[in-house]
Amino acid sequence: MVGQGRRVRAEEEVKEEQRRDVSHPYGVKPEGNMFFSGKVNCRQAGLGELRVMTDTTVGETLGYLNARDLSTVTEVSRALYAFGHADDLWKPLTLFALRTDGKFFFSKSWKQTYINTTWSGKNKSTPPPQHTPISIDNFFSDTLYQPHRDATMHVPSSWTSHENVQRVSARALTKQQFVEQYEAPGIPVVLTDLVTEWDCFKKWDPQYLSRWGDKEFQCEAAKLTLSEFSTYCEQQIDDRPLYLFDAKFVETVPEMGQQFSVPEYFNDDLFKVLGTSRPDYRWLIMGPTRSGSSFHKDPNSTDAWNACLRGLKKWVFFPPSVVPPGVMCSADGSDVTSPMSLVEWFHNYYARCKEVKVQPLEVLVRPGEMMFIPNGWWHLCLNLTPTVCITQNYVSRSGLPKVLAFLRDTPHNVSGVCEDRKNTFYKEFRDALHEHLPEYLAEAEEKEAKEKKAKEAWCSALEGDSGGFAFDF
Repeated sequence: MVGQGRRVRAEEEVKEEQRRDVSHPYGVKPEGNMFFSGKVNCRQAGLGELRVMTDTTVGETLGYLNARDLSTVTEVSRALYAFGHADDLWKPLTLFALRTDGKFFFSKSWKQTYINTTWSGKNKSTPPPQHTPISIDNFFSDTLYQPHRDATMHVPSSWTSHENVQRVSARALTKQQFVEQYEAPGIPVVLTDLVTEWDCFKKWDPQYLSRWGDKEFQCEAAKLTLSEFSTYCEQQIDDRPLYLFDAKFVETVPEMGQQFSVPEYFNDDLFKVLGTSRPDYRWLIMGPTRSGSSFHKDPNSTDAWNACLRGLKKWVFFPPSVVPPGVMCSADGSDVTSPMSLVEWFHNYYARCKEVKVQPLEVLVRPGEMMFIPNGWWHLCLNLTPTVCITQNYVSRSGLPKVLAFLRDTPHNVSGVCEDRKNTFYKEFRDALHEHLPEYLAEAEEKEAKEKKAKEAWCSALEGDSGGFAFDF
């Protein structure tokens, strides 16, 4: 009953989100509106010599200014007033001009947050000045309007209605069945009747979490207390909200670690042979609506599970060999470029998924469910409501050959360890396996050798060197 009530509340939060309709605080409108308004865009006159630049270039140019000069620029004209107050300018200024304790005090907008953050150390007896946006007339810009649209729009049902990932109850699935049917072949699956047994699922509502309100967690470039992050989540209107993603949450709050347990499906985590020197592997994740993770593959070619305690999460998967639409990836996978925000990807590329040869796997994960993410799969996750999750990456026995190959062949991409360990980490892990689990190591290396030999035979056949077929034009 607890799980059912949590799911109902999450779905009600989605409906509440869909009722939001917030106009742009500075009066910016889409460029298409100009053609029906009969008005002249004040951009041209307001930018002067800068009018030859695209809106994107104007924003990038203003990004080189410090806060004082940026504030001065906003006084020049209506157009520069709109450009100079973009959250994309004030957010990095805030995050990179943090106080020495790495905090900021979010309030209403990123400009007001910058004022609050830098003001707090100057004169605590006098409250900081309040920035009140002025709505300007006749300014049209898709570049400035799009982030606002993405931050305030409701998520259409067409983005969440399609689901083609299997759900399986843990009560009817043995560990051997899980390995054979999902882990070894690398197939995403949603597991039910696991998370609902955890104390954290039963207890971690906002009131309970407030007991740890003074504890600090990593929130991207900032480090905030849980209460400060909660305030940000309640007040923000970001197209790319900050995400609490903390690898040390059990060390920070040991009680948190006592309120969940790793399911038996995943307890053969082979990085355990490294003891406390293993890479980062588990995270507490919290985020507001529209937060989440853009397309990526999980670190070090590991498998992963993600347990949803609160909220609704939309997942989209593509197989390892299929780069998702709108994503550009370097040959070695070290550099991945995708649209600025998750909502922007759904706007511009989600419909194109129907046109690609390999259709994505999609699923809406609800409170009390656990997502299994096989190694190598591209995936994104969009939070449709405020969410709380626990996730963990692990090295499975079936996935060990791929992990060893990744650590050996792409040491520069190894993550979760300090820089000076990357080049030697493969040897460190292999030596530990040789000492503690030699049979697993031998099995993995034998499997890789067979796959390499089979690949070489196939390539040789294609080239016509082994008496097999060859293409002849």
